[in-house]
Amino acid sequence: MTVLWAASLRHLLRHPAQLALALVGLSLGVATIIAVDIATASSQRAFELSMEAVNGTATHQIVGGPEGIDERLYVDLHTRPVTSGSSSGEPLELTPIVEGYVTIGSSAMADREMQLVGVDPLADVGASRSPGDLGRWDEHRSRVGALRKWFTERGSVVMAAGTARQLGLKTGSRFSVGVGGVDYPAVLIGQIAEESAAYDGLMLTDIAQAQEWLGRVGRLSRIDVRMPKGPEGEAALASLRQRLPPGVGLHDARGRTRESLDMTGAFTTNLKAMSLLALLVSTLLIYGAVSFAVVQRRRVIGVLRALGATRAEVLLIVLAEAAVLGVVGAGLGLGLGLLIGRELIVLVSRTINDLYFVVAVSEAVLPASSVVKALLGGFGTALAAALLPALEVAGSAPQLGLRRSVLEARAVHLARRLIVVSAVLAAGAGIVVMISTRSLFAGFAALFMLLLSVAAITPAVLRGLARAAAHFVGRASPIARLAFGDIAAC
Repeated sequence: MTVLWAASLRHLLRHPAQLALALVGLSLGVATIIAVDIATASSQRAFELSMEAVNGTATHQIVGGPEGIDERLYVDLHTRPVTSGSSSGEPLELTPIVEGYVTIGSSAMADREMQLVGVDPLADVGASRSPGDLGRWDEHRSRVGALRKWFTERGSVVMAAGTARQLGLKTGSRFSVGVGGVDYPAVLIGQIAEESAAYDGLMLTDIAQAQEWLGRVGRLSRIDVRMPKGPEGEAALASLRQRLPPGVGLHDARGRTRESLDMTGAFTTNLKAMSLLALLVSTLLIYGAVSFAVVQRRRVIGVLRALGATRAEVLLIVLAEAAVLGVVGAGLGLGLGLLIGRELIVLVSRTINDLYFVVAVSEAVLPASSVVKALLGGFGTALAAALLPALEVAGSAPQLGLRRSVLEARAVHLARRLIVVSAVLAAGAGIVVMISTRSLFAGFAALFMLLLSVAAITPAVLRGLARAAAHFVGRASPIARLAFGDIAAC
C-alpha cells in the first residue's frame, strides 16, 4: 500500500500543469457558486432592511393601483377613525406615505438612484423613520431644530450618513434631485448616523414635497396601518376592509415585501443555474484530468496489480487523489468566491435596480448554508468525476492493463456507447422543451441535458476528425498520419 501512495504522489508532482488545470476548474466552479450566493443574498438582505425601515412598525398597508390612492381616503379614515374594537375604543394608527425613485447628481460620483419616501411627521406610526427623531440621527441638531428645518426649508431631505459621504454631501449642502428628467433643488438638513444598511438607499422628505417632486399631488402611494394583535385586530381589520373603496386593498406589510422579492426569483434562479453550469464544466475538467492520470499510469498500475495490489487499494488511491483535489479546490474556490462576490454585488444590484427596485448594497452577506453547499459540492464533484476512471482501472486485469490494444478497444467501445447516450439526451431535451409550457425549471433541465449530450458525443467527433485528418494530412507527412492515427485509436 505504501508503494501505491508513493507512486501516486510522484505522478502528481511530475505533472503539476495537469494538476493545476483540475484545481483551477474546480475552484472556479465553487467560486462561481459562492459569488452568486453572496450577490443575491446581499441584495435581498439590503432590500429587506430598507423595506423594514420604510414600513416602520406598520403591520398592514392600504394600497391602490398604479395611480396610488386619493388622499381624501386618508382624511376620511382619520376624521372618522376605525377603532380596534377594544373597550377603550382606540382608533387605528394610520400613516400616509408617498414613495418613488429619484436620481441624485454628484460631483463625487456618478448619478445615483435612490428611493424617495415622503412622510408626515405628525402622523408617522413608524418611529424608526420619523424626522422627529433627527436629534437621535444627527447629534448636532436638536429635535425642535430638525422639525423646524423639515417644515420651513424648501426641498429638505434626510439620508444616511454613509450615503451622504459617498455623494460628497454634508449637512446644509444643496444639490439637485432628478425626477423624470426634471431637476428640483434640495438641501440636506440631517443625516442618519445609525450604522445600518437599511437606510443606504433611502431619502426621506416631507410628504407634500414628495408629492410635488413625483407629480402625485393629491395622491398617496399607500397608507400604513398598525393593527393590534388578537381578536380585536381581526375585528378592526374586517371593519377597515368594508370602508375601502373599489380598487383599494389591504395587505400584510411583510407579505408585500415577500412579493417584491419574488419578482427577482427568475433572475436569481438564472444566476444559480449558471453557477451550476460552471460546476458542470469543472466536473468535465476533473474527469479529464483524472482520466489522463489513470491512462498515464496504466503500466505502473498494471505492474503493481501483478505484484499484489488489490482492486480495492487501486480504487482507494484514485478516489483519495480526487478527494484531496476536491478539498483543496473547494478551499481555493471559497476564497476566490469571496473576492469575486464583492465585485459581482455591484453588477447584480445594478441589474436589480434597472429591472425591479432600487437597492443599495453596502455589505456582503454570505449564508453559512452557501459555504456548506459549495464545499460539499466541490468535494462531491471531484469524487463523482473520478469514480468512472477509478472503477475502470480497478476493474482491469493486470495482464490486460499492460496492453495498449485493450485500452484502444475500450476507448472505441466507450465512444460508440456515448453516441447512443448523446442521442438519448438530445431527444430527451427536445421532449422536455415540447411538453413544457413556460417552466423555468424545465428550460434549465433541457439546457443541461443538451450540454451533456454535446459532451457525450465529443469523443466520437474527435475520433472522426482525427481519422479524417490522418487521411488527408498523412499524404504530405507520414509523421502527421501516425500522430492523428494514434489520437483516433485512443
